[in-house]
Amino acid sequence: MMNLSGWLGRIESSPQAAAASLATGMAEGWHATLRTNEAGGCIGPGSAAGQGLVVAIRGEIGWQTNEASVVDAASPAEAVMAAYRRWGVDFLQRLQGHFALALIDQEAGLGLIAVDRMGVGRLAWRRSGNGIVFSGSAETVARFAGASPRIRSQALLDFLYFHMIPSPGTVYEGVSKLPPATVLIWNGSSIRESVYWKPRFASGPADFGTLKQGLHEALGHAVRAARPDATTGAFLSGGLDSSTVVGFLSREQPGAARTFSIGFGFKDYDELDYARIASQRFDTRSTEYVVTPEDIGRLLPQVARAYDEPFGNASAIPVLRCAQLAAEHGIDHLLAGDGGDELFAGNPQYAEQQVFEVYKRVPAFLRSFLLEPVLGALPPPLRVSVLRKGRNYIAQARMPLPDRFQIWNFLNQLGADTMLHPDFRTAIDVEGPLQHMREVFASAPADAGLVDRMLYYDWRFTLADNDLRKVSRMCEFAGLRVSFPMLHQELIDLSLRVPTTMKMKGRELRSFYKQSMQGFLPDAILHKSKHGFGLPFGLWLQRSGQLAAQVDDALASLGRRGIIAPAFIDRLRALHSQDDARYYGVLIFTFVMLEQWFQEHRLAP
Repeated sequence: MMNLSGWLGRIESSPQAAAASLATGMAEGWHATLRTNEAGGCIGPGSAAGQGLVVAIRGEIGWQTNEASVVDAASPAEAVMAAYRRWGVDFLQRLQGHFALALIDQEAGLGLIAVDRMGVGRLAWRRSGNGIVFSGSAETVARFAGASPRIRSQALLDFLYFHMIPSPGTVYEGVSKLPPATVLIWNGSSIRESVYWKPRFASGPADFGTLKQGLHEALGHAVRAARPDATTGAFLSGGLDSSTVVGFLSREQPGAARTFSIGFGFKDYDELDYARIASQRFDTRSTEYVVTPEDIGRLLPQVARAYDEPFGNASAIPVLRCAQLAAEHGIDHLLAGDGGDELFAGNPQYAEQQVFEVYKRVPAFLRSFLLEPVLGALPPPLRVSVLRKGRNYIAQARMPLPDRFQIWNFLNQLGADTMLHPDFRTAIDVEGPLQHMREVFASAPADAGLVDRMLYYDWRFTLADNDLRKVSRMCEFAGLRVSFPMLHQELIDLSLRVPTTMKMKGRELRSFYKQSMQGFLPDAILHKSKHGFGLPFGLWLQRSGQLAAQVDDALASLGRRGIIAPAFIDRLRALHSQDDARYYGVLIFTFVMLEQWFQEHRLAP
C-alpha cells in the first residue's frame, strides 16, 4: 500500500515538483499515473478523472449497494467516482475491502483521503502551504520537497513501549497517519478527520447452526474474492487461521494449492509439524524453510530498510523470509490468515482479563474486610506462596483496563528512569503511551461488552498498527501482493453477530470457531496451543557468536544516541546472559531494530 501519493489544495510546490518528490515513495516496478486538477493531484496505479473529479485508489474493494452506476463501473476508481456523485462523502459507508484512496472535487473545492475499516491500507499526511501532502509512506511525506525529517521524541517512547508507533502518530514531527476507518476532508480552509464506520456487536441470543453455516459460506466467498490463480500461494503456520485459508484455497485449486511454511529448530517455537498436518489434510504443494541465526543477521538490515518508521515486531523476519521463499518459487500473490483471533476471540489476554474482572464483582466490603485480610493471615509456608499469588492477583485486578494489558511491559517492569537516558527522559511524557491506550479503549462502541471492547482495541493495536503492517510491508518488500481473507467484510459482519458467550465459553478461546471447524480442520490443529511466527531471537543470541557481535555493535551505537542509558544496556546484556534469555531477548531485538533503522535511513534523534 505504499504506492499512492498526492496533495490536496495549494501546496508549497508546483504540481510537477510535487509529483517528482512523491514518486520517490512508489514501490519499484509499479506503473503510476499522475492526475491533477486545480484542487490537487494524485499519483498512483489505479486512478480516474472526469467532470472535475480525480480519484486514485490502491487495494481490493467491494460495495454494499446494488447501484448500477457503481457496481457496473469499468474500474475501482470509476466506481468511487460514481458513488461519490450519488452519495457524496457518505459513499465511504458503503465501501468495503482493503484500500487507501484519495478523491479531489474541483467544483466543490474539496478533497479527501481515507483508509479501509480494518486499516490494511495506509496513508500518512502533513500540512503544506494551504493544503496537505499524503503518501502511503510516512518517510516520503516527511522528506517532501527536500525537507529534512525531524524525529519526534515522544514517538520513540511509543516505539520502546509498543515496539511500533501506533496511529495517528508517526516518528516524524508534523506527520500523521490515518487510523482505520478514518477519512480526512480538506475543504479549502480547514482539515477535519472523522471515523466513518464503527462495528455493532450483537448481544442477544443466536442460533449456532445458522452462524456455522454462515461462517463456512463467508470463508469460501472470502478466498474466492482474493481471485487466486496459478501464481497464488498461502502462508501456512499450522495455526487455526492459516490452515483455514489453505483449506478453502485447496477447494479452489484441488491438489495444486501452494503453501509456504517457516521453522526455527526450537520445539517451543517451531510449528512445522502442524503445518505438515494441514498440508497433508488439504493436499497442498508445500515448501518449507528453517530460519537460522545467519538469516537473522542478514535480514535485520533489510527489515529496517523496508519500514518507513521503526518497527520492532521480530516476526517480521520470518514473514519476510517466507515471502521471499514464495517469490523464489514463482509466486506473486500470497494469502495470509491474520485477523481470525481478533474477530473470534483467540488472543490469550481475553481469557486472562476476565479472571481479573471477577474480583471487581466481589462487593467492596468483602474485598477490604475479608479477602485481603485472610491472605495476610495464612500460616507459613503456605502464606508465602499463596500470599504472593494472591497479592499479585489483587494488584492486577485493582488496575483498570486497558492499563492492565501492559503490566508486564518492559518500561513498567524495569522502570523508565532506569532504562531511559536522563536527557531523553526530560523530553517525553512517560504517561503518553498509557493515555493513548485509554483513548482507544474508550472509543469502543459504548454498548459493547468487555470481550468485544478488547476485540475492538486489538483491531487498532494488534492488527492495523502491528500485524497487518508487518505482513503487508514484508510481502511488498519481497515483490508480492498479499490478501487477508479472514478480514473480508462478510466475515467481519458474521463475527459481529456471534455473541460473546458463543465466541468464548468461560475461558475457552475461539469456542464458536473451533466447534464450527470440527470435521474441516484436523483435530490436532483445533486443539493445539497458539504459537504464530514468534522468533527465538534471545536463544539464538546465546548460541551464535556472529549474531552476538552484530547485536553488540548495534547496542553500543544506540547507547551513544542519548535515548537509552548506557548503563542499562550493559545491565540488559547481563540479564540476558544470566537470567531469562527469551524474555530479555525481546527487548534487545527492539533496541537493535531501532538502531538499525536509524542507520538504514540515515537519520538521528
